[in-house]
Amino acid sequence: MLRAVAKHSPQLAKAVVDSGALDALVGCLEEFDPGVKEAAAWALGYIARHNYELAQGVVDAGAVPLLVLCVQEPELTLKRISASALSDIAKHSPELAQSVVDSGAIAYLAPLVTSQDSKLKRQVCSALGQVAKHSVDLAEVVVEAEIFPKILTCLKDVDAFV
Repeated sequence: MLRAVAKHSPQLAKAVVDSGALDALVGCLEEFDPGVKEAAAWALGYIARHNYELAQGVVDAGAVPLLVLCVQEPELTLKRISASALSDIAKHSPELAQSVVDSGAIAYLAPLVTSQDSKLKRQVCSALGQVAKHSVDLAEVVVEAEIFPKILTCLKDVDAFV
């Protein structure tokens, strides 16, 4: 339900945040059930995607390191959703992108560019791109994760969005 409300507008996402939901959602990222983690990652991503302030709130609530752990989980959908949420956080500013880098996300995202799953590759490429776009230093962090030449295979992917 929180995801369904937060996705529509920054005002509705802020209402979710103002209700105290961030701490509960971040706590859900530590649950055993992957479905609970997925739902929380979806909601956090929808909150973060609207603007810098909301994304900063997600970061301040401690979501980024837990999203990085979710990227490492075996469940494919959880990996996709977590990578998407990291992308939604990183897109707003160099500082938010740096928080994704500081959490160690790049080391776990970069190898996923060779995944057989096109939807996961989309999210991973988006997250890496959102980090790299802000500065030379952040782009170098992505390149240093040894994405070349692996990332070039994405150009030939059957999924045009990859």
